[in-house]
Amino acid sequence: MQVRQIAALAAECLGRDDLAESARSATDSAHGETASLLRCYNLVENEIALDYIPLIEEERLAVQNGGVSFSRLRFAPVELRRVSDDEGSKIAFSLFPDRIAVKPSVLFVKIRYSYSPPQKSWDDECAFHEKISPRLMAQGIAGEFCLAHGLFAEAAVWDKRYRESLRAAHVVRRTLFVRARRWV
Repeated sequence: MQVRQIAALAAECLGRDDLAESARSATDSAHGETASLLRCYNLVENEIALDYIPLIEEERLAVQNGGVSFSRLRFAPVELRRVSDDEGSKIAFSLFPDRIAVKPSVLFVKIRYSYSPPQKSWDDECAFHEKISPRLMAQGIAGEFCLAHGLFAEAAVWDKRYRESLRAAHVVRRTLFVRARRWV
């Protein structure tokens, strides 16, 4: 689903039909509340990707000068999941601020990583397709929009609905705890 459709749904949830129409016909040079709606969309999508459902990418790249520069990856990585050779065997690697270093004998590597979604414009597609519904995204956008405009009571209501929808979609991580030590 397109960003503009989800943003328009969020505006309709807020009872703002004028803002919904503005979102449906928005261009990249939009300003005011319409631009604020797009910023809220990007915040919600980023939160879901970083905290709940990571976006995973795998790329096969040639090793140059004993490593792979992060700038050669399609997206900026948040967390490396796996580095392997062409056969799929894990290989040892070292992380540096600008690259991933591997043994000089390796020619190609497959890098599996999670990433933060890039900033979206109105005509882009949503990064999530399976568990995250447009309604769930719209609730998060509505909460962020109310918070940005100083409507704190409404923001709390929308945030509660958003968190409950995340829980219903089974994407909220359960709380981890460490048992207390028992001395005998």
